[in-house]
Amino acid sequence: MITRVAFVAHPVRDMGAARRFYGEVLGLAPGADFQGVWSEFTTPDGQTVALDTFSPKYSETPTPYLALETDDIDGEVARLRAAGARIGMEPWLNQDDQGRDVCRMAFVLDPDGNAIMLHQTAPARLGADRPA
Repeated sequence: MITRVAFVAHPVRDMGAARRFYGEVLGLAPGADFQGVWSEFTTPDGQTVALDTFSPKYSETPTPYLALETDDIDGEVARLRAAGARIGMEPWLNQDDQGRDVCRMAFVLDPDGNAIMLHQTAPARLGADRPA
């Protein structure tokens, strides 16, 4: 089941410049940073804006994307597939540089081919730095 908007992500080519812009210029509070390929910022109302450096590698014109949190990513992918949705990428596990589970992610495509990330926060992170 989809439980909330997890974050909105913006693909960036230069993480240093992007972190300066989102933090110093826009004034958003810096959050998690994973090996310089993924950084998070928090808006004053508690929403997460993420920056990633991997999306530009897959698209000539990368665009922001929506991530929806789910409490059962495998079940949600199966439900969406059964409903006729196109799955752009099967669930995979994301770990930090210490080998700790961070989240699982998958992509589903809307009718126009726009990717929507399905995101399931790792149980160890729930209550730590991310709400359920």
